[in-house]
Amino acid sequence: MTQTFPQAEALEALLRRHAAGRDLPRHVPQLRLADALVRGDDPLHLLPYLNDLGVRIGTLEDLLAACADPGEEEVQAYRVEEGIAVYLVTDGQWAVFTR
Repeated sequence: MTQTFPQAEALEALLRRHAAGRDLPRHVPQLRLADALVRGDDPLHLLPYLNDLGVRIGTLEDLLAACADPGEEEVQAYRVEEGIAVYLVTDGQWAVFTR
């Protein structure tokens, strides 16, 4: 079965919609996924987390699919015009992975 994801929206619109009465994040780091893969880490430490779960990420689509897994409760991902926006549910932090 192929997963389908909603169309991309601008990051700013996603953040406003997601905030719903909470403060908008002050800073959302943006980094190229390829750079994060070379370093093996990212500002949210998402790649090591997923790696520990046995999930291998090689593309933005892999990242989106891994975060869309129904069993994944810690991380949410959204397609945005800039790339893939990732939200850590536990601490409210965001990051954007780009091509």
